[in-house]
Amino acid sequence: MKSKLSHDSEYLINCFPHQEDITVKDAKGTWITDTGGKKYLDLFAGIAVNNVGHCHPKVVAAIREQAGRFMHVSNYYHNEVLPALAQKLAEVSPSGLHRSFFANSGSEAIDGSVKLAKKYAYVNGKNGMGIVSLQGSFHGRLSLTLSLTGQKKYKSKLGHYASFPGVFYAPAPYHYRYGGDQSPDEFGLSCAEDMREIIDEYSEGDICAVIVEPVLGEGGIIVPPDTYLPRVQQICRSRQIPLIADEVQSGVGRCGAMFASQLWNIQPDIMAFAKGIGGGLPIGGFIATDQVASSFEQGDHFSTFGGNPVCCAAALAVLQVMEEEGLVARSKKMGGYALKRLEEMAARSSLVGEVRGRGLMIGVELVKDQKKTPADVAATKVKDELVRRGFLLGVGGLYKNVLRLEPPLVISKEELDSALDALESALRAVAK
Repeated sequence: MKSKLSHDSEYLINCFPHQEDITVKDAKGTWITDTGGKKYLDLFAGIAVNNVGHCHPKVVAAIREQAGRFMHVSNYYHNEVLPALAQKLAEVSPSGLHRSFFANSGSEAIDGSVKLAKKYAYVNGKNGMGIVSLQGSFHGRLSLTLSLTGQKKYKSKLGHYASFPGVFYAPAPYHYRYGGDQSPDEFGLSCAEDMREIIDEYSEGDICAVIVEPVLGEGGIIVPPDTYLPRVQQICRSRQIPLIADEVQSGVGRCGAMFASQLWNIQPDIMAFAKGIGGGLPIGGFIATDQVASSFEQGDHFSTFGGNPVCCAAALAVLQVMEEEGLVARSKKMGGYALKRLEEMAARSSLVGEVRGRGLMIGVELVKDQKKTPADVAATKVKDELVRRGFLLGVGGLYKNVLRLEPPLVISKEELDSALDALESALRAVAK
């Protein structure tokens, strides 16, 4: 049933990406129900947000309890829930990360992370003019975060709005497309060496930070070779350059670890988080080492709504649910099972070029031929076919040819099997 208000509203700015002809009435666990009563198995989780499922009872209860006490008083006053969340986050983050600042979104988290790195450079006698990001990366849609994003399609017709000075792009560790004859390990080291050359030979002024997504999300669920991130960290440390990990999408159990950096034993100096931490409410932020965090002085950074008490209460409940229900281990187990099935599926499908991922952050890259020509039209057709059958997933990647499977971490094996069966059927239908 189509709702004019939600689909064709004359009161909204028409700037969203393509929206499905679905008006949501209800969402619980892994399922979404539209206003016509049709149910959909959610394999996208609000773009990797609903990690503990839609409307988890403990998250809803925490929201109601806090909303009944107070919803906003501003950070000119103290409250108990904000430091409690900061403490819990320090306990589950990569070693060394200790002090947090809370914002409202992933874009704000990245922006604040870079601001802190700039200040750290200044107090240590550097100009901090440059920052190194990756080709194919995605860090948000605000001015600075778009500048850091290494994809032209998001910046078209925006001029200097998306051209923050001093941003350099290192090659993405995308072995499937750019690895050539190199082994994954060789390619990972080669990409890290390319980054070193940018830092040492090509950049102007001092580099204030290197920012990486441990697993590139919008770029196509690109998992780096195992040699890449450890070498990047080594390069940064030897030059006293802070390493920023953008864990906005890959964090909170999504990749089979609480944060994807932990899969490679990476210890970032600053880590940005958002999406899954709020259980559906808007909260993000960044956490840093004591040394880097001390660069900010009183009044250096602030947000009216950052660290909103209701959002913080939801985040505390999310972390509690993650622990009590073992969702990090579940993500790893279910993700491993899904990857195995998808690899078997790939061997039977001429459309599938590569399957990759960690935990329940999985990409299926579709190609037209052995030359790896991106099959973007086929990817959209597969998605549409799955929607028709009652399954929701995303499409992304540099060439819009990657199916993105990022379901709630509470998804059952039976639900996952039904989704994978439907996906194989849809691939066969589109291939014909």
